Amino acid sequence: MNKNNVAGIPLPLYLGVLVLTFAGMYTHSIPRGMVGGFLVLLVLGEGLNWVGKTVPVVKTFLGGSVICILGGAVLAAVGVIPEDTLQLLDGFVNEQDFLVFYIAALITGSLFNIDRDLLIRASVKILPTSLISIAAGVLVVGLLGMAGGMKFTEGILYIAIPMTSGGMTAGAVPLSAMYAQALGLDAGDVLTRIAPATVLGNIVAIILGALANALGKKRPELSGDGRLVNDGKAPEKRPPMNPTFASLGTGLIITMVFYSASALCHHFVHIIPTYAWMIVMVVAVKSAGILSEELEDAAREWGYFCIHSMTAAALTGIGCTLIELNTIMHTLTLWYLFTVAAGVLTVTLTAGFIGARFMGFYPLESAIAAGMCTTNMGGSGNVAVLSSAERMELLPFAQIVLRSCGALMLTLGGILVQVLG
Repeated sequence: MNKNNVAGIPLPLYLGVLVLTFAGMYTHSIPRGMVGGFLVLLVLGEGLNWVGKTVPVVKTFLGGSVICILGGAVLAAVGVIPEDTLQLLDGFVNEQDFLVFYIAALITGSLFNIDRDLLIRASVKILPTSLISIAAGVLVVGLLGMAGGMKFTEGILYIAIPMTSGGMTAGAVPLSAMYAQALGLDAGDVLTRIAPATVLGNIVAIILGALANALGKKRPELSGDGRLVNDGKAPEKRPPMNPTFASLGTGLIITMVFYSASALCHHFVHIIPTYAWMIVMVVAVKSAGILSEELEDAAREWGYFCIHSMTAAALTGIGCTLIELNTIMHTLTLWYLFTVAAGVLTVTLTAGFIGARFMGFYPLESAIAAGMCTTNMGGSGNVAVLSSAERMELLPFAQIVLRSCGALMLTLGGILVQVLG
């Protein structure tokens, strides 16, 4: 990367673009919808990514991905981004589904890049690895909660389970409704209490992802460079991608068709999330050889185009619209932060050990996919962690782990609050 360029733009020219973008924000003249959303997130995201990859110390321990997320959250929390622009970004990211657009491309591209048999073999082993790791993390959080003045069960119900229940929309929100009904409380009050654990767990995992990436560069024997299974085989060599404008357009269509078909299946079978249907469909199509190699390559090229061109924007959007720093600060104490961090670290280290010792995984990849990705805020959290760890190839495994284990923890929370609440 040229240190004097931001997104391929010379730094002085980029600064001019940044000034113009802020001028548009403060004069309330930023275009609405997709144009304004892309403009703000691409300009801010690429700038934050440049800072994370060039500033000494920051680039070593955090990197561009972490700075995009935390930087976006800070800019939103301190009021640098005007309220109407934040509303624009929230609509673009969450209502107009920019994140869905982005994540769908990553899932399709990464799945067409993985051998079907390898995906199935690894998936069978990664779920027990994650479940054992979560159990260890829950135990640690319960004990530390007691040391901090909580009951053992309180630490589990209000920190450990929200942290591992599959995110905010699919985890903390329905969990708060369950708790409120069982305890006779207001669901909003319950959500305010459990949401910080969900958000902080994701932030800790993002930082650990960056540290894991740095460790992998220093200790390459611990890393599979994005490959989960350590089978002693050399990685499959694929021909270099040579995308054309036509192939990228084809890849976009294929991705959207898969997502739309998955949404249709979810409409009829609600219990299986749309992304889970998408994984099943892509694997089925890939294993049956329905698409030609040319079409598979087009989907793969579109996915990697999105990784390289939209990741900074997506991560900044996550930080601006999904990370509520003000809510966290109202709940945060040093012991609470320590408890969450210790829980995520326990899950991560346990996953690394179990995966490497008993499942035939590379330690770092197992720690990331089977550990860190159990404490994320949904698909956006997976993207954030895998981006900070520079292991986007693990997204299919991360999605399987997050949705499966998240649903289990959500069910467990609903049962425990009835028995212990």
